[in-house]
Amino acid sequence: MLKPASDRLDYSEMLMPPYGYETVFAVGTTYSLDLDALIGVCIALGLSESIDNELKDNSIYLLEALQKTAEKVLIFCEGGQIKVPANSNALHILLEKMVVEVVMKNKKSFHPKFWLVKYENEDGEALYRCLVLSRNLTFDRSWDVAVGIEGKYKNGTGKTKPLHDFLQSLTKLSKRNDIDKNKRKELLNLAEEIMNVNFELNKKEFTDFSFHPVGIENYSIEDTGFFNNYHELLIISPFLSNGTIKKINDMALTNPYYNTLITRKSEIAKLKPSSVTNFETYVMKDIIVDGEEALSEGEQEEDILKQKQDIHAKLYLKTKYSNSELFIGSLNASNNACYGNVEFIFKLYGKRRYLNVDLLRKDLFGDNDKDNPFETVEIIDDEVPEPPLTDNLEKIIKNICRLKSHAVITGGEDAYSIDIQFEGQIENNNVFIKPLLLNKEKAISEHIIFDNLKMLQLSEFYIIKAVSGEESVQRLIKIRTDNMPENRESSVVNDIIKDKNGFIQYISFILGDDYLLSLLENKNSIKYGFLFGSGEIIPALYEKMLRAAARSPQKFNDIKKILDLISDDNIIPDGFKELYQAFEKVVTRK
Repeated sequence: MLKPASDRLDYSEMLMPPYGYETVFAVGTTYSLDLDALIGVCIALGLSESIDNELKDNSIYLLEALQKTAEKVLIFCEGGQIKVPANSNALHILLEKMVVEVVMKNKKSFHPKFWLVKYENEDGEALYRCLVLSRNLTFDRSWDVAVGIEGKYKNGTGKTKPLHDFLQSLTKLSKRNDIDKNKRKELLNLAEEIMNVNFELNKKEFTDFSFHPVGIENYSIEDTGFFNNYHELLIISPFLSNGTIKKINDMALTNPYYNTLITRKSEIAKLKPSSVTNFETYVMKDIIVDGEEALSEGEQEEDILKQKQDIHAKLYLKTKYSNSELFIGSLNASNNACYGNVEFIFKLYGKRRYLNVDLLRKDLFGDNDKDNPFETVEIIDDEVPEPPLTDNLEKIIKNICRLKSHAVITGGEDAYSIDIQFEGQIENNNVFIKPLLLNKEKAISEHIIFDNLKMLQLSEFYIIKAVSGEESVQRLIKIRTDNMPENRESSVVNDIIKDKNGFIQYISFILGDDYLLSLLENKNSIKYGFLFGSGEIIPALYEKMLRAAARSPQKFNDIKKILDLISDDNIIPDGFKELYQAFEKVVTRK
């Protein structure tokens, strides 16, 4: 069930539409967010492809993924936990309407890792997929766990009411104006639909399931059975608190050899020996944490890439008599997770003969110590080390996220100004702010103005940097910004497509039957200079338009959208608009 060496999941594959289906709407939640990882999600949901080296650097391919999903994706994350992109560019502007920051009033965290996606086929039949993960939407290489379940629209059984309540809670946890009004409507519609969706299990190991959105109104950790007593228990929790582990430890009905706790080495100092009397405690071996050898085909031995990793999965398997319960999701074994944070748990029920601690230990630990990625540790009374300085800097940024903020754009003709205002006291002098695509930063205060900005330097994403000595932390925050120019998206499209070559690449790409194949064809066309000549559209593009008119007429809607967004006539080859209009007349008659 959980063999780290073989049972690997790909985030993109988990979200891709099934064959014959297209994404209608997708809502996700995460604690931390990487905007480039969100672009990868858009590729999966919109183009049914997995991001790889051939694709991730092609801006035209990425633009089409974002155009396909712009109105279909909504992601909620913890305020102050958006990673600053390594190479910020105009494409990131198109993610603004997808991202909603959540700031908890009780200073706890918004921590669920969750997706609910609605797909639809040509016959209008809907399919719903729910994913519950321990993984954030980032490129972190730590070991995580995920579970997915699918269902169709039928008479409701009541099992999905927690999903309905969770989706509705998202509109209450975030500020009303922070959610695009059309997406808010889609979200609430999905919440109502899910009440009549029947999800089905297809594994003999499991007899039933339940959804548990812990921390929202009317849902608590006690409802989950998390603290019920047990005969056997295996815990994987990267972060923990001593009190919570002791509470779980003291619920043991027996003291068997195989009650197991797996955590991070950095967390061990938090534990007291008296809190784990019923457990063997394990951490990941240093050789695994320091990086597995990622030697791909064609690389030399000296080019081996070492990347840090650790446990990030959250999993609890407990048995009592002949019954088993498996908890998967975002919940750490900590006080904040159980009492205050918003978390999401998927609970599976089964029989001990199929689902037990001994079998899971064998999957995780392997057949011998050499194969085991984990090692036992001894718990001793020790002082808990001080948290790193960067933790305090992150708190400063989170406190800024909790302040009411607002920005207004004035000016025009590529001489814009942004006036940013924060309501409340700024506690630290060594904090700086700048728009995402601007190089110049300013010390943060209650009132900041940036002048002489170009259109593509305008964004609702702002970089906040907190500094203390030689340490610094940067995060992206989103500030509601009024008077954003209506033609900004058009400017992004013009900037990405750039010229006639880029335009024909893009149209050829839209019309292709296979996105990856179209991308490779376009690259070869550019290499050999066969895209267009003497102002005439290449025959291959005309043939693709003929094929699309017969098989996929909806693709002409995508072409129209791009034509409407392109304001620079020098980008569109001579004669293309006339050719498109001729095809459009034929397509609309069908």
